[in-house]
Amino acid sequence: MNARLSVGLIGVGGFGATHLEALQQLEADDLVRLVCVADPASERLADTRCLLESRDVRWHSDYRKLLEQESELDAVAIAAPIHLHMEIATAAIARDLFVYLEKPPVPLIQQLNKLTGLDVRKRVAVGFQLINSRAVQQLKLWRTQGELGDIQSIRVHGCSPRTLDYYTRAPWAGKMVLDGKPVFDGPATNALAHWLHSIMYLAGEQRDDFALPAEIEAELYRANSIESYDTICMRGRLESGASFCYTVTHATDKAVPCRLEIVGSKGRAWIVENEADAMSDLSLPVLASLLADPLLETWRQFVRFARGDRPRAGTHLEDTRGYVLATNAALMSSGGVHYIY
Repeated sequence: MNARLSVGLIGVGGFGATHLEALQQLEADDLVRLVCVADPASERLADTRCLLESRDVRWHSDYRKLLEQESELDAVAIAAPIHLHMEIATAAIARDLFVYLEKPPVPLIQQLNKLTGLDVRKRVAVGFQLINSRAVQQLKLWRTQGELGDIQSIRVHGCSPRTLDYYTRAPWAGKMVLDGKPVFDGPATNALAHWLHSIMYLAGEQRDDFALPAEIEAELYRANSIESYDTICMRGRLESGASFCYTVTHATDKAVPCRLEIVGSKGRAWIVENEADAMSDLSLPVLASLLADPLLETWRQFVRFARGDRPRAGTHLEDTRGYVLATNAALMSSGGVHYIY
């Protein structure tokens, strides 16, 4: 492999623009070379295309062409809409590329099972970036070093407002299915998915362990005129016996920063959205080092992993099993999505 990782980006608009910024930073650090991108919205993204092509980055209107024609690629990042994750990741795995797959990996556990089976070389990393924040890493250190004792419960709650524009920005927004493909768009399965995944991460006993749910009880609601849900109340029990609770909504006028709290037999510790440090009621020592932007740190981990300088990425496909099982079981438990009148 070359000194710099040769990368292609599939999906430039939307959150793909954030990945583009991260890749440009990594290029400045001489870690990657952005070779090509793929996005069908070349007219809407004309300025971005012009800028990229001025830097000798090739533009494809179809990801299939990118995968067929770009023979020098080492890795590809997938920042396409959720319902396209399965087919694009499958094609990228077939090319034997390292894959950075934006969260959520896929909507359904059946898809995850199939994709994990295809990824025999474990080259797919999923972009759940919150676990690479200093705050979450601090909680994980306290948890794995026994500072909190036996974990009894993990709780997340928060309100993240979304206006009508949020649901009209793209054809897949707020949908359960699009073009016959599952989407399952909603706070737990898109914008606030990091927090549910972090529950599974923090519940894992070892540094790189992720927990699995044993029981789920949930209710999914919609207050907006959408097909999917904008509010979820979930509680469950992990295989370890610890309980967890996850309650978040987009259907609110007022923002309440997400808060995650771990309750152990020795005491409590918590983090709050956009605050750098974890806190506890035990005066525990700060052990985690100051990390860069979590997205950029996730990318740096991926690059080191793809280059063979790191044994694993932060989150592999199999590490998302607890997250996907929880979201799928929540929908089944709720018996569908119910209107809030």
